[in-house]
Amino acid sequence: MAAGAVTVIVTVLDDPRLERTLDSLLTQHRLPEEVLIADGGDSPAIAAISERFTRRDPRVRRIAAPGTIAETRNGALAAVRTDLVAFLDTDEVAPPQWLEHLLAPFEEPAVGFAGGPTPANPASLHNVAARYYNAYMRRFYDRVVPERPHAIPMGNSAWRMRIFRELGALDLSVSGFGSEDQEIALRALHAGWRGVYVPGAAVEHDLSDIGWSSLFRKQRRYGHGGYLIWRRTGATYEASPEGVLPYLGLPLLVLAGLVMVVFPVVRWAGVVVALLGLAGLVVLVVVLTVEGRREDLQYPGYRFRAVEIWRRWATLLGALEAALSRSGPVASSSAPARR
Repeated sequence: MAAGAVTVIVTVLDDPRLERTLDSLLTQHRLPEEVLIADGGDSPAIAAISERFTRRDPRVRRIAAPGTIAETRNGALAAVRTDLVAFLDTDEVAPPQWLEHLLAPFEEPAVGFAGGPTPANPASLHNVAARYYNAYMRRFYDRVVPERPHAIPMGNSAWRMRIFRELGALDLSVSGFGSEDQEIALRALHAGWRGVYVPGAAVEHDLSDIGWSSLFRKQRRYGHGGYLIWRRTGATYEASPEGVLPYLGLPLLVLAGLVMVVFPVVRWAGVVVALLGLAGLVVLVVVLTVEGRREDLQYPGYRFRAVEIWRRWATLLGALEAALSRSGPVASSSAPARR
């Protein structure tokens, strides 16, 4: 195909929202040359949706690629015939100008990948956890991603296929933890490519599946993968001693106090230590709420910033699990992987 041609890979796992994602791709101002439905499951409903869209537009075709999201994407990447590839997930809907904005940076030869933000569909924000997470992600894209392009999530991104052909496929050793996009971005940056954040390439993100437990599971998984990437490369985009200490130290203070209470000789000291830890947590909640309210106008939902305690605990737990489960050095994946 011609230089600058693009394939959009839509990853799906038994998710009927695929239909509206595909609808949004076929109404782009700049239509993709091909749309690959990378099906990680075996749902008859997904097969039926795929067949219907293929009849509507032959540029759409389904590829069976079971496995983790990285395995599914690797399977689809092996079928890409264009110079550029973009990724979209089934919980996202692209506005008509999305693809043209996303591809604009590739006019510069040094740009290897680009990505845009994923603000929530307001109708999907059904609870405090989802509202805070949306505000957190909006702020994350504004404050973190422009300076750290390896933080761009793959779900709304575009890449030169040359990166995958020369540097290898997505790393399956971190794919179960949602960090394969960060890992390949770091490989690309190390190889001399540029990553670009494109604020105008926003997609609408459905956060209706985000609640307290799902947010905890998601962040626990990210914490695990983030620790593996940090230990391999030294790169991170969130953790710092001053940022972690309040969330880790105060609960440990409470725990230490409760342990001390068991022993009569230090029982009262334990009560004091536990109360100090609890008081510290109350102060932390107040401080986070006050800070969040200051930015709530710019990032609606940020007034619930006390939810950050819950998110940080999940991230720290995931990192601890990674530290305990992988005592040896993490193997490098800089060599091309087999597909």
